[in-house]
Amino acid sequence: MKHLLTLALVSALCISVQAQHSVIEKPYEISRKAKRGYLGAVTKTDDGGFEMIYVLPSSARKIKTETYRFDKDANLLNTEKEEVEVEKARRKWKWFTYRGDYFITNTLSAGSNMSGTLLFRKKKVTANWNWFFGRYDRNVKMTDKVKPKNEGGRKYRFVGGAYEVERDSSVLVLALDPTDDAKAGDPTRYALLKCDNDVNIEKLQTLDFPFAVQPVFSKPLTDDYTEQVPNEDAPRDWIVVMAPSKGLSSRSNRADNPASFYYLRISPEGKVKEKVAFNAPTTGFRILNAYEKNGSVMLYGLGTGDRGKFIDQELDASLVPTTSADAQEQEAGNTDKGKMFGGITKTVNMFSGQEDIGVTQEALDGRLDEKNYKQFVFCKLSNGVAEWSTINDMDAVNSNAVAPPDMRRPLKFDGKKFYVSNLQYLSNGQIVMSIQDFKVNKKGRFYEGMFLMHFDDKGKLIKNYTVKLDQKNKKGFFNNSPMTSDMFPANSYVYETPTGSVNWVMHIVKAIDKDVDVDYNYIGNTKTTTTTYTPLYSVEYGSIDPKAGAASDFKTLGEDEKRKYFLYPSNNTLRVGNYLYFFSETTRGDKMLISRLEL
Repeated sequence: MKHLLTLALVSALCISVQAQHSVIEKPYEISRKAKRGYLGAVTKTDDGGFEMIYVLPSSARKIKTETYRFDKDANLLNTEKEEVEVEKARRKWKWFTYRGDYFITNTLSAGSNMSGTLLFRKKKVTANWNWFFGRYDRNVKMTDKVKPKNEGGRKYRFVGGAYEVERDSSVLVLALDPTDDAKAGDPTRYALLKCDNDVNIEKLQTLDFPFAVQPVFSKPLTDDYTEQVPNEDAPRDWIVVMAPSKGLSSRSNRADNPASFYYLRISPEGKVKEKVAFNAPTTGFRILNAYEKNGSVMLYGLGTGDRGKFIDQELDASLVPTTSADAQEQEAGNTDKGKMFGGITKTVNMFSGQEDIGVTQEALDGRLDEKNYKQFVFCKLSNGVAEWSTINDMDAVNSNAVAPPDMRRPLKFDGKKFYVSNLQYLSNGQIVMSIQDFKVNKKGRFYEGMFLMHFDDKGKLIKNYTVKLDQKNKKGFFNNSPMTSDMFPANSYVYETPTGSVNWVMHIVKAIDKDVDVDYNYIGNTKTTTTTYTPLYSVEYGSIDPKAGAASDFKTLGEDEKRKYFLYPSNNTLRVGNYLYFFSETTRGDKMLISRLEL
């Protein structure tokens, strides 16, 4: 039943920010039930407005929603309460990933021991639904180990390349297949294995190569929907890139051309969908990610500029993790279950070959971040071929750098220690990539400068827009958090306008929320206190003129330091025509703020 809901309209602000921008902000109270739930989605309506769909605390059989509908000027039109069966809701809304308040999944991780032998480790994943954030909080416990063997009874050798498919409670692995001629594993032949949560190991396929290769990239695809629908709920295809190896080869099976790479696209079920041979733009190609758009996949990353050396000579012997567990899971799995003998037992396990000592992604990135890179590299694959590749020298990246008027000079990009915030395609096929650099000390990472690199549709650099973000000096902290705002990267996005300019919007941490949770045991004599700190984001925005190659200063959306609203954890931005809406809430979750930026 539809009805009007009387909400307290606190204020409506219309602020002239720049000649081409105007902002309207309207705060509203929300119902108590919506406060206890989460904002599931924000979608456009046929009349040019939008609706905010809150999912209320519900049962495993039916969910309750409360939908707020607004016109284009952010005026509330009506609300609607609805009750829908869970399965129907899952079919109706892709963003709805609720499967009950609590469930346990038994899955696995793949790793290697000191001798390089492949081993699987059982994982018990306990998922508890968080009604405030609209997602599952996962707790992982590592349990039993097993070493798989091939048909001849020999153990597989693992040099990296695994994909955990949580949805299917399985893990896919590329491993060297031992034979009579190569008991340690033949680097020209890889076995594609699938292992389920009962440790039933199936050899899906053998992948043969004309020379010795090693995996140099192994990640699931990213796309336009990665932020909205995580890989745990909708697993993407697995991308693996193989490159000729000096360390794994002998004279008889060594590649003549170190740039002869192979691209593999494998489905979450383990089907090899593509196997493409291509010449890498540089042999020292550190691939950062694989991004899919309109059926094509872009490999992008950094290059050392060398074409004569093999990649394991130029970068590192290990370029992909030799364990699918993260650092925390690996540490938990290697800790003995019993506390009595602790370190002694752990040492015995290590030398008995039971310990997972594979290199984690975190450790690998730490090493590779220190390398000397001279290039920014793109390689596009489509329809089974490598369509093109482009190299941008680091000197060109810096010689084409510009800064807003309030900065004396552009920032310098050295290609070390940085985080790729976002990659987007413009309507003309050109590419913009948002990158933030960071420094590391004993306390962790500290993020600083933001770079918006603008490339043409063939990956050639046009301009590098730079902004220094002084996040550590932002006010608005209301607790003694051990964390500071500059310990969290900013999220960067661009939005095209009808006039050809581009709005550059950043979600930046402005405060840290402190939450203390106290739990008592069932007889009430023991309490456990848990303190969590959550980064709270606000919006800053500016614009760039691609034709002139110039950038404006950045402005803060709203009342800056007096602001009491922070962006929702997700579903916080929506574009409708020439309007860009931002959705924020108070830390108590009792009020929301709708901000409209005219592009």
